[in-house]
Amino acid sequence: MEVFPPMAIFNQKIEIESRKQFELIDITGHVDAAILQSKIASGMVLVYNPHTTASIRLNHKEPMLEQDFMKMLYRLVPLEENYSHDLFEMREQVDTNERSNGHAHVAAFLLGSSEIVPIQNSQLIKGDKQSLFFVECDGPRARDFTITIYGE
Repeated sequence: MEVFPPMAIFNQKIEIESRKQFELIDITGHVDAAILQSKIASGMVLVYNPHTTASIRLNHKEPMLEQDFMKMLYRLVPLEENYSHDLFEMREQVDTNERSNGHAHVAAFLLGSSEIVPIQNSQLIKGDKQSLFFVECDGPRARDFTITIYGE
């Protein structure tokens, strides 16, 4: 029977502030710093967003592409659509500070809440032009995300 060494696990919560209703915030530097701090050389990193109106995505960092993503999302999930989530008078347990943000929930649902990226030699294994993004769909507001690194 083969015995494997125990895996190390490192967790870090990062707080950020979005400034726009829709925004791609490059968080690659936060993840790189957490990998170095974890002292894990080989393994995986999970970047997880606990919010239902935001997402975590891996893609090319290019300003014009951010506009393309925003246009595509607004075509798929238009702001002016009537979302049942926004009918506060018909819903139960509505918070007093709740926003009309049905569109943001739908967009975040389509995008997903996390990314997993491999680590080798204490670095993310990703394409040269890839970056990790916190995708804000309902800003501006205070946000956070969690980095979990596991490996050896």
